[in-house]
Amino acid sequence: MKTNRILLAVPALLCSTALVYAADMPRQVQYIDDAHPLFTLTGTIGGVVMDLPDGGGLFQGEGANDPNDLLLGGTIGLSGTAGVGEVLGGLQGFIGFNTFATYAYGDYKKTSSFTGTGVIVMQGGAGPYSSLISISTSSGGVSSNANLHSVHDNGQSGGESFDVNAQTLNGGGAQDVPYTSNGGAGNSFQWGGVQTNGAGSATAYAALADESGGVFIAAGNLDGLNITQSYKTEALYLGGDLTFGLSGQNGSTTLQGYVGPSYRYLAQRNSMNSSLLVDVPEYVGGGGGAEFPLFSMLTTDEFQSHYMGGVAGLQATIPTSATTALTLGVEGGAYYTMASVASDGTYRVEGGGLVSGGVIPDLDPDPGAVDLIEVVADGVKYEADTIAFAARGTAAYTMAIAQNAQLTFSGSLDYLSAVAQTAVHSSIAGYDGDVDGSVTYQSGDGASRISWGQMINFSGSVSLTGQF
Repeated sequence: MKTNRILLAVPALLCSTALVYAADMPRQVQYIDDAHPLFTLTGTIGGVVMDLPDGGGLFQGEGANDPNDLLLGGTIGLSGTAGVGEVLGGLQGFIGFNTFATYAYGDYKKTSSFTGTGVIVMQGGAGPYSSLISISTSSGGVSSNANLHSVHDNGQSGGESFDVNAQTLNGGGAQDVPYTSNGGAGNSFQWGGVQTNGAGSATAYAALADESGGVFIAAGNLDGLNITQSYKTEALYLGGDLTFGLSGQNGSTTLQGYVGPSYRYLAQRNSMNSSLLVDVPEYVGGGGGAEFPLFSMLTTDEFQSHYMGGVAGLQATIPTSATTALTLGVEGGAYYTMASVASDGTYRVEGGGLVSGGVIPDLDPDPGAVDLIEVVADGVKYEADTIAFAARGTAAYTMAIAQNAQLTFSGSLDYLSAVAQTAVHSSIAGYDGDVDGSVTYQSGDGASRISWGQMINFSGSVSLTGQF
C-alpha cells in the first residue's frame, strides 16, 4: 500500500449505526407491528476498491514507477441498533454497534525501460542500517563528469567507504569505473560505479545492503536502464464502533446523529515476490569496457497499525415512495495511531567484468567477474505513532421487502489521513531536462523508518436488515 491514503471507516460500510433502527425509518416504509421490540440487525456484503499509499514510499525520482495500483477486495459487516425511548424533547435515543472485515489484494508486474535524464531512489525494506550516498553528474556538452561518495556502517562493526569518479573531456572516448565490495566485518555489500562519454553523458549507480535492508540509486543519463518489478500487496482491515445517538423527524425526513468510541486494525503485506533485477548498461569507448554486475532484491514488508479513537456522524433518510427511501450521511473520526513494520529481504550482486580504464577500488584478488554476494535481512522491526483523521460520505437506497425486513444498496467514499509506509530519506536537485544534478540519500542515524501516507477508498454493498 499508500497511503498517499484512507480508510479508517472505509468498509465499515454503509450500514453503520447510521442505517437506522426500525422506529426511525420513515413511516411510509415501515411494515412493523408496534408490539415488536425496537431492535434492528443488519448484515452486509460488498466490494471495495482500496487505494493505499504508492509503493510504500519505496520509489522516488524522475520516471520512477510506483508498484501500487488499486487493490480490489471484498467486505462483510454486521451492525445493530436498539432504541432506548424518548430522551430529549421528543427525540428518540438509540444505542448501536458496527463491525466489519475487509480484505483487498493487488498484483503489479512491469518492466521499465528508462530513457533520458533522471534519478531513481529504490529502497528495499526500511533501508540499510546506517548509510550515506551522495551522487552528482554534470555535462558541458563535449565533456562530462560523474562522482559518487558512499559511506556505510552495517551495524556489525563493519564500515565501508568509497569515492569514485569519471571524467571525459573534449568529446573523446568513454569511461566506466565500477566497484563491488563486501569488505569489513558483518554481512553486507556495496556495489556501483560511474560512467561518462564524450557525447556529454554522465551516469552514476550505487547499491548498499545489510541485514537491516538495502537501497539502489541511479542518477544522470538513464538510457538503457531496465528495472523489472514484481510486486504484490495484501491488506486486511477490521474494526468496530459502539455509538450512542438521537433521532427525530423533520416533516417526512428522519434525522439522526451519533457519536461513540471506535477501533480499527489495518494489516498490510507488501511483497516483491520475484526479484527486482537491475540491469545497468555500460558505455562503449576508450575506457576499457567494464561490465557492471547485476543487482537484485526480493523483499517483504509487513505493517500492523492500530487506530483507537472515536467517530461522529449525521444522516438524513428521505422517503421516495411508500416502500422506499434514500439515505445520505457523513461521518468523521479521530484516532491515536500506533504502527509497526517488519522488513525482511534478500539482496544479491554477481557477475559482470570489473575491468576498466579508471581507478578500481580494492577488489581482492582479481577485478574480474563478481562471485555471488548475498545478504539476508530477516525480521527487522520499527515502530511509530501519530494522529489520524477519517471522513466518509455515504448514499444508500432502501426498499421494504417484508413487514419487518429491508434491503439496502449503498455506496461510500472514505478518506484516512495516516497509513503507515516505509520512509525514504533523500533529497534530489536538478535532473529536470539535463544531466546536471545531485541526489543525497541517508538511512539510519535516528531517522524514522516509518512515514505516513493517505488512503482514499470506494465501497459498494448490499445489506439485509431485520427488526426483532
